[in-house]
Amino acid sequence: MTGVYLYCLARSDCLAADGGLLGPALPGVDEGYPVTALCDGDLVAVISEVVTGDFSEQNLQTLEWIGARATRHEAVVARTMAHSPVLPVKFGTLYHGRSSLKDFLLRHRAAIERGLTKLRGKSEWSVKGYLLEEDARRIIAVEDSEVQARRASLSLSPGLRYMQQKQLDATIDAALERGLSRVNQDLQAALTRYALESMFMRLHTSAVTGRAERMVFNSSFLLTEEILEEFRAALSQQQEAYTSIGLTLELRGPWPPYNFCPSLADEVA
Repeated sequence: MTGVYLYCLARSDCLAADGGLLGPALPGVDEGYPVTALCDGDLVAVISEVVTGDFSEQNLQTLEWIGARATRHEAVVARTMAHSPVLPVKFGTLYHGRSSLKDFLLRHRAAIERGLTKLRGKSEWSVKGYLLEEDARRIIAVEDSEVQARRASLSLSPGLRYMQQKQLDATIDAALERGLSRVNQDLQAALTRYALESMFMRLHTSAVTGRAERMVFNSSFLLTEEILEEFRAALSQQQEAYTSIGLTLELRGPWPPYNFCPSLADEVA
């Protein structure tokens, strides 16, 4: 049984023959079905057919199955975004047929129109911060007055000194977390001044990032091409300010504005 897979919502500009959806054929998440469009005036739903049974709970929890399909999903949204503002939807959004998708568009048309107007010429960029934690702890050990006082009062008795060292380590940990909280707030405020909107994102472990450093900052920003250079300059200033504590800031984008879309919550129909 086949259904309709939705990638994103866009304007009819995305149907351009020169590089748009009417250009070279673009494979869908199911390579047996090409990407196409459902048009309603200037509003376009970018879709393809899929075998609905393939999107089982088991498959949706299997990274090997998701991997290539999610990449194709992102490629479709990226090509669409090159020609039109987009409202991207999450991987795995299905409808039983075109009629149910048309009903969805009818119910949410006003919000879709507002969202596409708002996001024209805008894209999402992410800034992630990675900390060399041991370097930061050494700086705190030298500069924090409470840590210095505890270190100066360490006992010569091995048993008592062991307990005091544990307390000292806990003091350093607490000072580090307080400092990171301040850095997060200050960095977010400094960068948001050069963005249209911003949003804190979830921090990831090293198992997810693949980096030895600890992720301590993760935010998304909505930018236009015109303000991007100012944003880059502001980020460069922040990097210079925080290099001494072992913090590295990483800018990535442009992405479709997943985190700045209007809510179009709707059950699959």
